[in-house]
Amino acid sequence: MVATDPDCGICRTITGADGTQWVIRHQFPKALVHHYPLPPLGADVVPVYRGKFDLEGNTYRGLIKVDLNPRPRLHAEGVKDASFEELHKELSAGGVKRPAEWVDAKTVKIPAKSVPSPAKTARQPKPNSAEGGSFHVSEAHLQEIVVGEPRELDYLTFFLMNGWYGHDGLNTCYDGLDRQGRIEVKLGEWQLRLEPRGDRTPKEVRNHQRSTGASNITHVGRIRRDDGTTFDGLDAIQVLTVVTDLVGFALGRVTDFLLPVGYRDSKAVWSQWACNRVVDRPLGATPFLDLEHTAEQMAELLQTGYQTSQNKARWEVFKNMLGYHYSAEHDATVNMKVLLPVSALQLISYAYLVEELPLPDPNHLSNKDWRNLDTSEQLRRILDLIGINLAVPSHMKHLVNVKTALEKEEPTKTFDQLGCVVRLRNGVAHPKQKDALRWSVTEWAETGFAATGMLHLAILWWLGFDGRYVPKTAQYRGAGDAVLVPWHVP
Repeated sequence: MVATDPDCGICRTITGADGTQWVIRHQFPKALVHHYPLPPLGADVVPVYRGKFDLEGNTYRGLIKVDLNPRPRLHAEGVKDASFEELHKELSAGGVKRPAEWVDAKTVKIPAKSVPSPAKTARQPKPNSAEGGSFHVSEAHLQEIVVGEPRELDYLTFFLMNGWYGHDGLNTCYDGLDRQGRIEVKLGEWQLRLEPRGDRTPKEVRNHQRSTGASNITHVGRIRRDDGTTFDGLDAIQVLTVVTDLVGFALGRVTDFLLPVGYRDSKAVWSQWACNRVVDRPLGATPFLDLEHTAEQMAELLQTGYQTSQNKARWEVFKNMLGYHYSAEHDATVNMKVLLPVSALQLISYAYLVEELPLPDPNHLSNKDWRNLDTSEQLRRILDLIGINLAVPSHMKHLVNVKTALEKEEPTKTFDQLGCVVRLRNGVAHPKQKDALRWSVTEWAETGFAATGMLHLAILWWLGFDGRYVPKTAQYRGAGDAVLVPWHVP
């Protein structure tokens, strides 16, 4: 990387038992500083702007903020003085029955050509005490608000919602305290830095989210050109969109970046206020991350995933699989955890065997040949190429029960993980009365572990990931239990 950060320069003096002193100088970079201050842990609001704004042709005094819960929303609250005649007219216009129709997000404009200073408080605006009354507005269905000029930026900072937690990573200096967890990666011509928020320890942030289930800002990030040249903010936004898709895959739930701010000569000159995704609450375990290797895993995933995103066809397949992945990992029933991964694996099977492999390749299939295969064989072709071990683990007793029952039903066949998954999946996709309530919840659950585990590996392979992961069917899934992917090249 060409562009670098200076050390924080903070020194610590340590005194030994005999009075001898040593001065230790930090060699960590200072924590990233965002234009918008970090909201306190547990806060539900990030105040962005306070002053006048125009909404639907009316000018209000008030506040623009980002609500963090129950999901991020760009929210405008304001007041406007009004006469009694205006109030009466407004009340008389209410109660009109309207047909169902698409509703456009409303547009808010602020009287600022550059990025205004952050609002200091989220206090609701109050009307004047003049005679008459006031109109109140509270609108949280808004189009994005862009302020300033995005061209020729030096760097851009942003917040990340509901990110990961781990024990590894580089150190960062936050007001003299070193915090672990920073990652720095080169993404093509870009340089990305992501670090846990420094005002509280990562463990405190994690414990708060686990105890409350509330969304919050967990990381602060920065993106800039690796060679230090200027760039357009919209190009950086495209990179951050790829980054959040990859982070969401690693977490098994939707996340997003918030409040990107671009700088020129260390001055905030451009920002985009928007909440475009329905971010999932930070509940549930991450699918394949290992607490002892999380930063290492995330760094590699971002690098290989970004490289994959440059291939439009491959990235579209990943994005389509990502929807199945989110649905299977986050709040799905045990039956859906079996069904959804099969559909996602069919996507990658067709994309690789039919669309991507050249005709001379012995594994290439024509469209007709692929469609003539049954579901199990469509998946087996790709899983064998990836090198996934499909044997049923002996410690998964409920999955073993499924295997035993199916082999008793069909003595001439041997059922592995894939065979069990496809058979139970067929029971969901094509239900039969004789199979109703045949399998227990735990049998469905462990078959779902096998299905989602195969999908995790297939997506990691598709993204070119070559590092460590925690198998969904592993007997031990604690910190330090990650293993190398089966196609790893030493």
